[in-house]
Amino acid sequence: MLTALVAGLALNGVAIAQETANQGELARTLETADLSPEAKALVRHKALEAVRLGLAEGEVAELVQRGVDRGFPARELTRLLEVVTEAKRHDLPVGPVLEKVKEGLAKRVPPERIVNAASRMSSELATARDLIRQAEREGVRVAKARQRERAIEAVAEALGQGVPPSEVAKLSRKVAGAAPRAGTMSLLDEGVEIAADLVSMGLSPQDATETVAEGISQGLGQRDLNEREPCPFSTRGSRSPPISSRWASPPRTPPRRSRRGYPRVWASATSSGSARALLASSSAELPRRREPSGSARSSGPDGTNIVFAGMMPEIAASLRSP
Repeated sequence: MLTALVAGLALNGVAIAQETANQGELARTLETADLSPEAKALVRHKALEAVRLGLAEGEVAELVQRGVDRGFPARELTRLLEVVTEAKRHDLPVGPVLEKVKEGLAKRVPPERIVNAASRMSSELATARDLIRQAEREGVRVAKARQRERAIEAVAEALGQGVPPSEVAKLSRKVAGAAPRAGTMSLLDEGVEIAADLVSMGLSPQDATETVAEGISQGLGQRDLNEREPCPFSTRGSRSPPISSRWASPPRTPPRRSRRGYPRVWASATSSGSARALLASSSAELPRRREPSGSARSSGPDGTNIVFAGMMPEIAASLRSP
């Protein structure tokens, strides 16, 4: 009897400890924070508001801890929490906003710039949500809610890469007009991501979306678009700007996937002639020299070399033909 009682008390103690660990992470973070009681109360109020709106307590506690480690005062901490909370309040995907804040904290960016960058991300997510709603009204099908959220994030990322809303709308209409079984939100998600990748390689937004749209119009589906090999564009002889300079101007989130090539997209665009116009618009009148194995190289406007590699010889030849 005594043994059973002791065992029961031990199990109860473990359960209480686990509950405290699960529910008290934010409290423990604030308890150990180097803040005055008044500052802790201010941060606690905003942090609990974020948790009540649905943010994971662990995520909120981590954000607070990172801010405290950076030595941010309570006023700056609450501003960081507010920009994340505002996104959640407007039912936007909060993950990208939270990651933007964490990125800024990790890079030791001043709080004002972090808030501005996260606010821009929220604005892009709001615009992306409107574009996705319009796409659904025009006939793009959504099988699962997660597909819609992924598409919103992909469109927001594309907007951040410089693809204007009008080009995203054109691409969504192309997807909506695809074969009934092909016109899905997943196809739009993939198409928008590829267009953003192409823009990050140096193509104009219009050329990038037209290239992807051409592939869709020729019947390429999500799997076809996603077929990839080493990227035909790579830069040589260039350096990334310092972190501080990147954050001094509107920061842009890099593509979720590494830069890559899309041979079937390029092949379909080449067959229609749009790839030739695309290439001409991005490297016209630049010095060229022959490269082996069907590759071609151009010097970029900033002195870097843009390498077209891994492309089928006939595609490279078609791109370079007058």
